[in-house]
Amino acid sequence: MAGACAAEDAAAALFERYHARIYRYLLHMVKDPAEAEDLTQDTFLRAYDCRETLRDPDAVRGWLYRIATRICLDRLRQRKPQLSIDGEEGTSRIEPLKSQSPSAVELAERKETSACVQRCLDYLPDSYRAVILLREAHSLTAAEIADVLGVTVMTVKIRLHRARRKLQKIMECGCAVSSDSQGRPVCEPKGSAHG
Repeated sequence: MAGACAAEDAAAALFERYHARIYRYLLHMVKDPAEAEDLTQDTFLRAYDCRETLRDPDAVRGWLYRIATRICLDRLRQRKPQLSIDGEEGTSRIEPLKSQSPSAVELAERKETSACVQRCLDYLPDSYRAVILLREAHSLTAAEIADVLGVTVMTVKIRLHRARRKLQKIMECGCAVSSDSQGRPVCEPKGSAHG
């Protein structure tokens, strides 16, 4: 009985510490606050059910992101296919993008996304969106992301590179795009670029 109470106390503390972080990550993935909250609850329920699988208590953050990512990707696979930017309908949805804070780098620095970058992220494949969000918005290292996604560090680096390039290409449809000193895309809505 005392063991059950201790496990529940530990689960409550874990929930309190990581709930907001996991929720923000899932909200960026699914774009629906109610669905993100459901996925967050599912994440912590699964974490509680699988608590014996956490071998290193110091790795709890990555372990929770791994659970959240798997739950989220399972949900996203059940959805209907996303629009392609190659089609007319996809292009028309991107063109009117406006952004007051256009830098993709600011996504990591301020832990918020501009409207432009946020909309453009929607066009990335789920695996690319996950790697960008884990790296840029949640500051996980390549090794932590590899552990979360169950892939190698090299795969993470390749996906991150491809995701950034694809994001830049998507942003070019509705934005004046340049790169910062680290090669990350920075955008301004077309028509307001200085140059």
